Amino acid sequence: MRTKDINISDFKNIEEVYSFLEKNAFQLEREWDLRDLFVTYRTHTSDDGEKQKAQWELEFFMFQFKGTQIFSLSYSTGKNIGEVKKYPDLDEFQQAAFDYLKLRAKSTHNPLLLAWYNHLLWKAPKGVKHRSYALLAFENYIKSIHEFYALFGSDGAKENLVRVGRKFEILVGLCEEIKSGFVELKALAKYLLFKASSLDFFIKHGIIEDMLEHPNIFKKEDFEKVLNIYRKEINRDHKKSDDLFLVNYYIPTAIKVATKIGADVKKWHYEAGLAYLRMAEDESQPERFWLKLDHYAKAIHAFTFAGSISRKKATEKLYSELKPLVILPSHRIELSEEEIKAAAEFDKRVKEVTAGILKSPADEIYRAISQGFFFPRYNDVLKAANGTPRDFTEFGTTIYFDKNKNISRNKDGDEKDRNFYATYQWQISMKVLPYLHYTLASGIKSGHLTFENFIRYIAANTWMGKPFVRTDLGGEPEEINWIPLISPAIYEYFIQVQAWDSSKYYKPSFVLCIDSLTLKMEGLFRNFCERIAIPVSVGRSKSMQEAYIHNLLEHPTIKKYFNDDDLLFFNYLFASSHGMNLRNNVAHCFYNIDEYHPDKMLLLIAALLRIGKYNHKKK
Repeated sequence: MRTKDINISDFKNIEEVYSFLEKNAFQLEREWDLRDLFVTYRTHTSDDGEKQKAQWELEFFMFQFKGTQIFSLSYSTGKNIGEVKKYPDLDEFQQAAFDYLKLRAKSTHNPLLLAWYNHLLWKAPKGVKHRSYALLAFENYIKSIHEFYALFGSDGAKENLVRVGRKFEILVGLCEEIKSGFVELKALAKYLLFKASSLDFFIKHGIIEDMLEHPNIFKKEDFEKVLNIYRKEINRDHKKSDDLFLVNYYIPTAIKVATKIGADVKKWHYEAGLAYLRMAEDESQPERFWLKLDHYAKAIHAFTFAGSISRKKATEKLYSELKPLVILPSHRIELSEEEIKAAAEFDKRVKEVTAGILKSPADEIYRAISQGFFFPRYNDVLKAANGTPRDFTEFGTTIYFDKNKNISRNKDGDEKDRNFYATYQWQISMKVLPYLHYTLASGIKSGHLTFENFIRYIAANTWMGKPFVRTDLGGEPEEINWIPLISPAIYEYFIQVQAWDSSKYYKPSFVLCIDSLTLKMEGLFRNFCERIAIPVSVGRSKSMQEAYIHNLLEHPTIKKYFNDDDLLFFNYLFASSHGMNLRNNVAHCFYNIDEYHPDKMLLLIAALLRIGKYNHKKK
């Protein structure tokens, strides 16, 4: 059942919507249509009171529970500088909304709605929150799981089984939180694993992973016979895609279970080796022999752990025979043992340094990133680039392809710039990104760094938190407020990282935050120039137009404010065709989904903090 198939005019009042929801909540939730029902009715009804109730219902279902955390799916900001609100945000709900939520929690009889409403009340602020809500939510999540499983038996929709896994993940987190219901939860897990015969293996695997992640609840004895589930999966006929999941997800979990109960882990390593061999056999194209060789290497590793000497030697022979046939369309750079050891030592040192940084207050962490002590210095990059050995391609005509397969040839000075930015990019990848990852990503996952304290820092400690007034065409003052303009991207990034860390079912997307913040950065540079009286318009043949970001960064006056190190970073990230050139690639939609990597967002946040450290007085 989908909302688009419902004639909303059939409902005379919101009470009839409630009645419909009582009967169909499970089907609507399965199809992600619970919110749409109230969006449609809010538009349909002309009664202001019913519009408000529909809005509240919509906001209730915009929350998502992942583990023990609650996430909202959209946000808004206040009008005042530094005032930040999340929408919907339980801390900001009106008392009337809480009264309505309590009323709905009492009036409904549908287990899914009872679980949802009571879970929201349990997560509410002090004064509303009460343990009884958590207990009611716990009880009704169990009922909801049974109902979704029964629905699969009647309509065969696989999404019902996925919902079983999602609700179990929420239920385990809730149980851990309230330290109650262990017996009931274990009974449910036992039923789903051993009696729910229609439950797909990958859902059972997810349930077992949830159990392993909560050792305070599930003990050694709770994993008896669990390995039989994995043996059954391994013994069935396999496809290539099945082996991929076996070696990356299922067998590693089976090894964890075997370790926990003291069972033999060698047989599972042996099965991993066999799976890698099957994957290698499936690779028959010469251009993919590098991947075939990698499968052999991993099979050798697995057979070593399994103690299977004969299998290991046989695979080593296959590996040796294939090696001469592997051709890579790339240039290979061999690292010496000393270089590999130095890289490992550097990574260890970065972890130690960032662990120390994360012990500081959030404001100090953001300030440290803004100072960029771990970023390459302009003069050091210049020396490294000039010291790079001459490339053999200098003696011929080199043709370059951009990411869209357009051909370009070198112009005067291009090779020098290309080499310079290539050197800088190497240092960014090897030195800067590890610092940012271990600081920002780890800080967000731990809860020490939050959307709120980040925006609060930007609002209170940078020029972006200072109002700027310009006059519009009508002669009226117009205030520029950057906080609500950059907050969406920051909030989206923080929420994606938290959700990614909180649930195995969640696949993060960094498209929105990267696109949004990249384009806002050009506006920030332009406004910075406005504030220090640098012209932000340039002349063209017949008109004037706004200057692009590379025009702004090339202006002589800007060099009196930004130091060489920061100008290099900004040019690399946003302006140079030999750098990352984020602004151009985002504005022209050159990135595919795989190129929206979280590393880009780490660099954007660093750029935001680094531009924010400047004031509007010359140094």
